[in-house]
Amino acid sequence: MNELEFPIHKPARTSLTVVAVLLMVLCVTFPAAIYLLVRLTQMKVKLTASGLEALGFLTDKVEFDQVARFGVLHVPVVAGGLGGYLARMKLNHMSEGLNLVFLLKNGKTVKFIANQYERHDELIDKVAASVRVPREEMQMGLFTWKWPERA
Repeated sequence: MNELEFPIHKPARTSLTVVAVLLMVLCVTFPAAIYLLVRLTQMKVKLTASGLEALGFLTDKVEFDQVARFGVLHVPVVAGGLGGYLARMKLNHMSEGLNLVFLLKNGKTVKFIANQYERHDELIDKVAASVRVPREEMQMGLFTWKWPERA
């Protein structure tokens, strides 16, 4: 497989720019706003035959041969007002976030929001085809997520 890139989509870029501008209003959060604006220019997911690299606020790397469990976590957006609108805008106007969650063989968990990137359905399908473990559907609990029971 050639290297594929999934850049952040325009509604997500717009909503995060609005958040950065709002952070600039306060002097204390000004450095966070500058960091957010710089990272916005680099946000994308790089998918290769051996793994993926998600460049968001932080950088997450996953090697497919190190994955013990793989799931898609559905996190509903329950907020209202401006915050809820910006969250839905960031998630491509969906009412839930689709997170890719990887449990690695060393016990580390890697998670990132997939539907803030362009062609997120294709991204999820390509990752599911590349990972050597079955895809699991996960739901958000009260405070955290939980892996489904294995049969």
